[in-house]
Amino acid sequence: MWYTMYFLQILITAAFFNVSKADHCGCKSMRPCYKRMLSKLLLDDEDPCVENVSVGVNTVTIFLKAIKTYCSNTVKVYDNFTTVENRNLYEVVINRTKPNFQDDESLPIIVLEAGQDASTETVAFALYVIEQLVACAENREMIRNVRWVILPSTNPDGTEYSRNEMESWRKNCNNLNKKSYGVDVTRNFDESWNVCPANTNIFSPKYPGPAPNSENETLFILNVLDKYKSDIKTYISLRRDGHGIFYPYANKNITFNSIEKVKKRAGDVAAKVNQRAGGLQWFVNDSIFNINREAHCGHSVDYAINRVGIPFSFEMRIFSKTDNDIMSEFQTLPKGHELSLRAGYFSGIRDIYNSIITEMKQKKHPK
Repeated sequence: MWYTMYFLQILITAAFFNVSKADHCGCKSMRPCYKRMLSKLLLDDEDPCVENVSVGVNTVTIFLKAIKTYCSNTVKVYDNFTTVENRNLYEVVINRTKPNFQDDESLPIIVLEAGQDASTETVAFALYVIEQLVACAENREMIRNVRWVILPSTNPDGTEYSRNEMESWRKNCNNLNKKSYGVDVTRNFDESWNVCPANTNIFSPKYPGPAPNSENETLFILNVLDKYKSDIKTYISLRRDGHGIFYPYANKNITFNSIEKVKKRAGDVAAKVNQRAGGLQWFVNDSIFNINREAHCGHSVDYAINRVGIPFSFEMRIFSKTDNDIMSEFQTLPKGHELSLRAGYFSGIRDIYNSIITEMKQKKHPK
């Protein structure tokens, strides 16, 4: 009997693999430019789906170069900033273009950035979002109605270092002295930077830097936020080691009416992700302060809402490092959970898009 079950499992796995191939990485139908890209560049033994590829600096560079070349009518890729180790910091702009191939600057903007905390999981998901927007014909409305500005890897030096798994690493690789290096980019933004007790220990994994905005990675993100600030409707910072969407504030425990809409939208997104993920019903929403149980000063979400004036700014945590890191006391994650979670996370991103479209319609046709 065991061998019957064994071969049945092989058949199911093979069928699933073929379906995945036929679905074109989850797309119901694939856009012509993406089809051309795969037919020209993909080798027989290579996986066509970026989410199935090991994520590193080379993956990011090759993938972005390919979509920039083959889908230039939809995608623009800028690399004007570099890290201290001379790795590119990429800004990816996805939207419909005018006949002269210029961006449609009349559209609202969603900014999505990943990797501040040196995580590979968030970088992989950012690339997946790019794939879904560019490759899937059924998502064409999402790029016709909104400009997407995606920063898929905002700390590539730290991400490459953490991939070695020699130690837990969340900082960049700025050489501070001969004994230690690295600044926690997530604590380097000039918003309430001095509110937390001073941390001058350069060996600390939470070292916020010698001054706010001192790091190349921070300046890169600030430049993007400043460039598009008049049109940004939502800013999302993807982080690792969690499973939820969190609203301001990070540096203090505070609740007041001006963020009620932000809290509600976070709740709506969480509900959508839980609905899409089926039995995985624990995608949560709370303030960043509450989820950390301590102040997190110099946070980019606080900077986005207070300094840039972006009305909806969130931290979204995804893909804990191990199953037990999430909420194992509630349930055990099933095999293949990453596929369900990834689809659920993307449904959350889509729900944020839908909320912007709904607002636009209400302003155009008020009751």
